[in-house]
Amino acid sequence: MKKSGKPDANQIAIAKAAGVSVSTVSRALSDARGISDERRMQIRKLAQDAGYLGRGRQPAAQMRHLRAYVTGSLATGGLAPFYEAVIAGLKSSARDGGFTLSIRMVDETSLGPERMLRDQENEEANMTIFVGIDLSENLASHFLDGTRHAVLVNGYDPAMRFDCVAPNNFFGAELAGRTLLNAGHRNLLYIHDHTRWTTTQRRRGFYSALEACPDAVSTAISVAGGTDAELLAEVEKRARGEAGWTSVFCANDMGAFRLMNALGAAGIPVPEKISVIGFDDLPYAALMHPRLTTMRVDCAEMARQAIGLVQRRLADPSATPLQIECGVNLQRGETVAQIAQT
Repeated sequence: MKKSGKPDANQIAIAKAAGVSVSTVSRALSDARGISDERRMQIRKLAQDAGYLGRGRQPAAQMRHLRAYVTGSLATGGLAPFYEAVIAGLKSSARDGGFTLSIRMVDETSLGPERMLRDQENEEANMTIFVGIDLSENLASHFLDGTRHAVLVNGYDPAMRFDCVAPNNFFGAELAGRTLLNAGHRNLLYIHDHTRWTTTQRRRGFYSALEACPDAVSTAISVAGGTDAELLAEVEKRARGEAGWTSVFCANDMGAFRLMNALGAAGIPVPEKISVIGFDDLPYAALMHPRLTTMRVDCAEMARQAIGLVQRRLADPSATPLQIECGVNLQRGETVAQIAQT
């Protein structure tokens, strides 16, 4: 029997309610690609409420939904490429796992239970994912009543109450420190940014490497808040010969970028005079001249592990929390010079 080309009356009504075309409704209900998870969930909810999904179609209730909150650092430009890669991985892995996913970029300083309740009322989610956000005790308590669950991505819970996945920041930074020490450097500068559990582990790892080398000395400066005053002052001291550091470990690639710009402006060449290692291997690390040596984080693997933690928690809500650390690899560039044999 030849199928009529006339649009389904129910789909027309759903399209009107959603403010989209009938073809968009059709694609959403058939799980076709090219539609955002938020839009797909909206259309499926309208179809379910209208009883349209009862005739041999997959019920909307079977589509499990995840909501992710992403640190507002995404808006600053500094770490945007890193979190964009994590988000892309989450979207892909969630889709492969049979989930829809919505993203909320937030200022975590104002994130609390009230926001969680309001968002859940407007958009029911089976699980909450926090990306780059350390939970306050107030927010953590919201998820510890046995009925709500959360997974931390690029974050830690030192109290070991939540499932977490992050790069191995400690040993990644320790490897960065050892790389500089093995190149003969004994006077090192450490540049750090905002402090959270992940960056604390990087600091500890870097100083762990230095502790194994008794003749090594170090200086630490901050570039937190996007200000370079302390960085520029330290580079000026180095240019005047008032500081003797020959190598720098930066807690992230943006810090390395800002440092290399300052060194270039002061006429101090990299790596001839100063060796530099960053952390994250962001896309622009390959565009820097010379190519930045940095610690590579596999954002896609972190995302896959996060969705695996979601699936495990949904299957067994009482399971022991897991804290997964993904390996970090040295991406050799051209910013580290061998100045002595060790």
